[in-house]
Amino acid sequence: MIELKTLEIETFRFIDITLFLPRWTCRMIVSTKAALVDESWDLGVLETKQIAAFQVLKPGKDGLLNGKITAMTSTAARLGIYIGMSGKEALLKVMHEKTETG
Repeated sequence: MIELKTLEIETFRFIDITLFLPRWTCRMIVSTKAALVDESWDLGVLETKQIAAFQVLKPGKDGLLNGKITAMTSTAARLGIYIGMSGKEALLKVMHEKTETG
């Protein structure tokens, strides 16, 4: 089963995507500019697509938003995302960066 929910943080909207698979659950919070993913996702694939993606190892929506980033793509690093930043802080940084620069 796939569950899609709208998530609003500040003035930005994101899509909270949860995939309920037979043996595990995968979750990501995405926008048109970034992806916050759990440990189920392969950052190598997202790297090849030049997506600003960052990974948190805590489960659930609150875990993703409040947990600390443990890995990221080089695109995310170029935007100022760093290890230890919270997922929410990283999402907002990317959204503000892109908004300010066009």
